[in-house]
Amino acid sequence: MDMGTTINIGQVIARERRRSGITQEELATHLGVSKAAVSKWELSQSYPDVTLLPRIAAFFSLTLDELFSYRARLSDAEAGELYAELYAEGGRDLASAHDRLGRIAAERYSDWNLLLMLASLLTGWASLPHDDGEARACDPDELTDEALSLLDRVLDHACDQRTLSLARQQKATTLFQAGDCEGAAALLESIIAAQDAGAAVMLLASCYRRLGRNDDAVRLLQTRRLQAAGLVLSSLMQEVGMRGEAPFARDAAAAALAVHDALGMAGANPLFPVTMESELAETLRGAGERDGALEALGRAVEALAEARASVAEAGRMPLFDRIADQLDPGSVSEAWSRHKERQTSEALELVRRGLAERATSPEWAELAGDDPRYLAIVEASQRL
Repeated sequence: MDMGTTINIGQVIARERRRSGITQEELATHLGVSKAAVSKWELSQSYPDVTLLPRIAAFFSLTLDELFSYRARLSDAEAGELYAELYAEGGRDLASAHDRLGRIAAERYSDWNLLLMLASLLTGWASLPHDDGEARACDPDELTDEALSLLDRVLDHACDQRTLSLARQQKATTLFQAGDCEGAAALLESIIAAQDAGAAVMLLASCYRRLGRNDDAVRLLQTRRLQAAGLVLSSLMQEVGMRGEAPFARDAAAAALAVHDALGMAGANPLFPVTMESELAETLRGAGERDGALEALGRAVEALAEARASVAEAGRMPLFDRIADQLDPGSVSEAWSRHKERQTSEALELVRRGLAERATSPEWAELAGDDPRYLAIVEASQRL
């Protein structure tokens, strides 16, 4: 997508003139200019004098924005395509992608959805791993500051509550990543205090049913159920890692994996069983429970193999059938779908590397040594 082509007065004048069925000479006579001037406008060889713009717009019954062929906000598909382009370009040439992002942000400074996406990119780029011997393409602190500036722009000027909520959460993510945990915590505390919406959700679903809007009710319930399930799964896994207690870890892992399977969450998060079993394995290793630790680590390796084989099934979730469009990246655009596929492949590779590194770590070697089960797990993790 070439942002430089989004404003082209000449093309609009030519299109509207043909639509109106008038000649270049007739338009020129109305505006008091030469036919050659109109021809040059339409060929983008020159532009109308600024004083003529209101008259041209009025002649064709256009607003000035329409005359400039300018829209303040991109569609979801356009924004997704642009994000995917920048993400891919950042992997090849971060400095170039960063420069382009800056130009786009300046041109689309009131497109709140796009600014949130650009801020997310900046935050991601700021967290990229770096070898001390390499020169950084972009300074992480500067990237973080730019992300916060875009987010503050949204928070200061947007009116939609959903947009404001997303901006607050994104800002908290950026602050957390930058090491400002106090700032992130303060922001998140205010968000959470204002989001106890369970009763309101159920009441709204009941209203929809009374109004005969059953499809709206089901979509609402499925959307909130998916969000709640994600919170249950991630909270249990995080608590396992924080507490490091073997009995709790076993119970939490069993409960989380049961919820994941019962709700068919593999379509939304196929890697969850890998990370959950891996956390359980690490907790049991720390507690010196060799047999349980090896069993969990083995299951993590098996789960990774299954996840890699079932990526094509992503998005197929029977208990969330009415929001399938929200789960399918292809419903936004083909470019966004390809981008999400790349992200999934990258996530799989990161998890694979992490699992292989964990399995071959000195701590695991000390626990299991030459145990045949351990050696088989190491071999399987490296083979994946």
